[in-house]
Amino acid sequence: MTSDYERFPVGRGEIALGDCLTVLRSLPEGAATLAVTSPPYHNAINYEQHTQTLAGEKERWERIEIQYDEYRQFLMERFKELLRVVAPGGYNVVNIAPVSWQGRRVPLPFHFVGWMEELGWVFREDIVWEKTVARDRRSGVLLQHPYPGYYYPSLVAEYVFVFQRPGERRDRNNIYWHRSGADRAANEIDMSDYQGEKSKNVWRFRPVAPQENIHPCPYPLELVERVVEFYSYKGDLVVDMFAGSGQTNVAAERLGRRHLGIDIMREYADYAVGRVEDVIRDADSETVETEPTTARSRAATDTVPDEADSETVAREQSTRTTS
Repeated sequence: MTSDYERFPVGRGEIALGDCLTVLRSLPEGAATLAVTSPPYHNAINYEQHTQTLAGEKERWERIEIQYDEYRQFLMERFKELLRVVAPGGYNVVNIAPVSWQGRRVPLPFHFVGWMEELGWVFREDIVWEKTVARDRRSGVLLQHPYPGYYYPSLVAEYVFVFQRPGERRDRNNIYWHRSGADRAANEIDMSDYQGEKSKNVWRFRPVAPQENIHPCPYPLELVERVVEFYSYKGDLVVDMFAGSGQTNVAAERLGRRHLGIDIMREYADYAVGRVEDVIRDADSETVETEPTTARSRAATDTVPDEADSETVAREQSTRTTS
């Protein structure tokens, strides 16, 4: 427990309860290989009131209006700090979609790319998440009015953008330059199903049903598992600064990565801890590379580095640079 946020070690990582900007500032530079997240949907969801509905304190939540410039500043402050936390050559993968504001659709993903480039992130990939089950019914307008100008397609896709922190040298602008042969062998990706959908930039996953998760908008576990597998190695630190229900933590735990999930809502943080604990229990009968630990049984400093470890990280990076 610190004066600014709470830490709950669980499995190979931890859940931090607090403002992600505060938590990120406590981490040493270059601590993470991969960041994965889906930022809050502008004014689409009132998360505080949503948690009140979960507790039975409110029947329904209502939207809260946030100015777009204020939202932009909120995101840029946090993704700027994240750029420091992700190691040179490491990745920042963001799930994002257009939002509705003041009666119109705002192309948030396209604005977002520019914001990230302004901060120093390098754009690498645009992946489309196609939802195999559509809840949106906008296309029905044309059925009612079958004339030109009435076409509104159902919204069944979101974006998954891949950004990278530039490497310190051209030959080290990646996450594998310093890996040993044993590291590569332990992280070899199963290519048996690669030539299908995995090899393309349109990924098809069913969205998470409301009864499957208490969070109002989690991305599919299968989606984040694919990201973690493609953009990190076992033992690397994976950070999600808007962790919500802990999908990223669950995926990282299952795939042998260290993980840090951050959320400001206690209900979501507690739920995320419980879900990682479930993964650990399920893995008891399986062979894992590192001995699984029970939730909260190891110190936070054993899983996620803090500012006190910055000198150690700096020495390791210096060693790699001169090797």
